[in-house]
Amino acid sequence: MTLDNLRSDIAFLTKTDTNSYPDADRVRNVNIWYHKVITMILEAIDGWDFDDSNHTDYPVLTTSLVANQRDYPIPVSEKVLKIKRIDICYDGTGNTCYKAEPIDSGEIGDGFGNDTDVDARFSKSKPYYDIRYNSIWIYPRADSGNVANSGILRIEWTREIVEFVVGDTSKEPGIDKPFHRMLSIGASLDYAIANDLPQKNNLAELLMDFEMRLRRYYGSKNSDRKLGLSSAYINYE
Repeated sequence: MTLDNLRSDIAFLTKTDTNSYPDADRVRNVNIWYHKVITMILEAIDGWDFDDSNHTDYPVLTTSLVANQRDYPIPVSEKVLKIKRIDICYDGTGNTCYKAEPIDSGEIGDGFGNDTDVDARFSKSKPYYDIRYNSIWIYPRADSGNVANSGILRIEWTREIVEFVVGDTSKEPGIDKPFHRMLSIGASLDYAIANDLPQKNNLAELLMDFEMRLRRYYGSKNSDRKLGLSSAYINYE
């Protein structure tokens, strides 16, 4: 469904026009439900990583390492929701890129400012990272030699949707088509609640049915991957 289709469906479900339910309000509420549906998807997804199909690139960012810099701010413009993984290449080549493991600063016993002692606890072949204050803090830090060798930080994440604007007409939601109508039903429910319309209960039931099916669908989308219990891989080298 395009945004124009969603607009038409809202008019059908609420028996309104753009005077009684202005288009700016419809689009705003569609976006609110768009965000809400994404949270449902992220709670349900299996090994199939979700990204709004309206994005024109992959949710992967690389940034150059800076000598003796611990923190690397997460760009607000990227609208990051979740971090999937972080790799650090201290010399910038694919042969020596290592997956960084998460850690919390509370697990590090050294006092604040003792960066040399802190870094001595970590290895560049087994780096760690901590998400703090909208920044990624890496352990150990890069040195000038790493910078000279084009060291990089590689981040893979989950990001927000590409919102609709009033001027959109043929743009479609970046979720699978069977669930597009959740956005128009949700925007219709908002109007029905605000105006105490009798169809609000029916709209709520429709959304509950959609949500149940969405969670089942996205929870088993990658049907080729079979999940089971097994022992964790441990590298003793």
